Amino acid sequence: MIVRRVLRAMLAALLVALVAVTTPLTASAKQEYLDVRITSVSTPVLDLSDPDQVIELKGTLTNTSTVPISYLVVHFWRDASEIRSTEQLAEANENVPLGARLFNESLGNLDIITREEAFGPGERADFTVRTTVAQLADESPELTRDQAAYLLGVHVRGIPQDGPNQVVGRDQLALAATTDPVTSSAVVALTATPTWLADGSFVDDSLAGELDGRLDTLLTSAERPSVQSAIDPALYAAARRLAEPHTVAGEDRPGNGIALRWVARVDKLASEGRLWRLPFGNPDLARADATGQLQQALAWSRDARGDILDDLDSVVILNPGVSESLVAKLGEFDTVIVRDATGAKPGPPRLLGAAPEDPLAAEPAGIRLAGRIADEFLAARAPLYVIESADDAEIDAELGAWRTHVVPTATPAEPVRWEPGKEPAAWNEVSAALRRAAEDAELLGDLTGGEVASLSPVAAYAFSMGFPTQSAAVSYITQASPAHVDLDKITLKAVSSVVMGDRANQFPATLTNGLTVPVTVGVRFTSDAPQRIRVPDLEPQVIPPGESITVNITPEATANGVALVQAQPVTAGGVALGKSTTIEITATDFGRVGWIIILVSGAVLLGGTAWRIRAVRRERGKASEKEDIERASQ
Repeated sequence: MIVRRVLRAMLAALLVALVAVTTPLTASAKQEYLDVRITSVSTPVLDLSDPDQVIELKGTLTNTSTVPISYLVVHFWRDASEIRSTEQLAEANENVPLGARLFNESLGNLDIITREEAFGPGERADFTVRTTVAQLADESPELTRDQAAYLLGVHVRGIPQDGPNQVVGRDQLALAATTDPVTSSAVVALTATPTWLADGSFVDDSLAGELDGRLDTLLTSAERPSVQSAIDPALYAAARRLAEPHTVAGEDRPGNGIALRWVARVDKLASEGRLWRLPFGNPDLARADATGQLQQALAWSRDARGDILDDLDSVVILNPGVSESLVAKLGEFDTVIVRDATGAKPGPPRLLGAAPEDPLAAEPAGIRLAGRIADEFLAARAPLYVIESADDAEIDAELGAWRTHVVPTATPAEPVRWEPGKEPAAWNEVSAALRRAAEDAELLGDLTGGEVASLSPVAAYAFSMGFPTQSAAVSYITQASPAHVDLDKITLKAVSSVVMGDRANQFPATLTNGLTVPVTVGVRFTSDAPQRIRVPDLEPQVIPPGESITVNITPEATANGVALVQAQPVTAGGVALGKSTTIEITATDFGRVGWIIILVSGAVLLGGTAWRIRAVRRERGKASEKEDIERASQ
């Protein structure tokens, strides 16, 4: 047993010596045969005051070349250069320094993967190497100064079939040498996809579920000391309505206790000065700007909010890559936050850059905490993170005791920089849906005789960040807008032809309202021969839903003839409703015939009177002549 152990130690020493005396280490290998990945580190920070602290690196290596490699050894590697800024860290990762390897196998500095046997193409292996703070401090180059970050990692050496002994793969990470908590800021965005309508009802139960799930997690994250939060006033108003008796998909529901408590918790944040107010509906202002409706979207948001959370400071959170011209148009806000940006500028408005919540998302989970601490440690100012999902909240909580939150601030000031991105696609279908909604609202107001409903309570959500697609936004607008009015359901029924026997006649017609709302309808008449026959318009009258009324049509004639009259139902504002009805009206000259009859009758009357007078005179003359004869004969 002793002999075997001695032989094993001799072979290991020989292998290490072989590796050590061959091709010298260079800053960058001409070719790396292996894909090397560190997947975990045993500590997220270096405590140089604790010599017993163990730093253990685990990972995998894969032969991505087409040649076998023998005498494969993984060494713990470190560089003693002090890194004190994010720029220095980026440079070190881009051009990895020479550094130095550790060789003490008994301390776990190396992991022998193969000896004479080949590590073939495509083969994969795990490795583990370790060291201690004492060894890092004792062996040259020494790591002794804290409040700096250092690169630690692995160098893998081997002899490929087509070359000499060399570094065939490497990987490294940064560890901060500090025992002080790092600092960062966080803004928790309390928003939700709109599932509520302007009339106070709810489309479904999804908001209640979110208040007991995602939104509860976010609010819990916001309640941590020195964490700021920002809420969509529309969500706040909806949660308050949910806490009272309400309607879901037409079904009456009692008040929701979870919503009641959630609102109370939000109110507490507001009372502590840790709550900002987002624009009502949480619109994507970059998309609204691309659609040519930025100012209109802001106006809709202001109108819809009214005085909800009026005493809070305002904030808008912009997606990555927005244009500087958009930012310049947002002077009405107290604070503007740009995602994936760095720096800060005092206001008004105050401009803050927000780092990605998980910039190391692509890295293995076992090294993300160390990377996050190193990034925050090296940052010139406390990074700001926007937390808007349960995953974001979980990632932000990972630092735990390693971090202290500070209130977001623009000091120290630093130029705000971000990479410009592609302008979001315009939502022209949303604009068209809003135009239709406005037209329907105006028509319904005209038709019912009431005020035109404001478009703001619907339009404020049109560009909401909660909608994943344009079709989802259009669907919401359609559902939340006044119902489309089917004008064909307003009808007029009248006889197709009328003969007038006088200068003015009257005949009945029927107006029917086939809608579910009362309407105010008049009738407009258009004659093709107004110089002969015209019909006065009928003043608007109220028709109850689903009912009919009888109206009297009174044509007026000034001459004989026929006229085709179009009878068109209209709103009080003159908008045509349904189909027009054609009425043929004929006027005959009954007035002239009457005068002829009167004249003839008068002539007959006068002639008869004269004849009677002459007859009376004739009789009187005969009587007088008889009396004279009788008097003469006496």
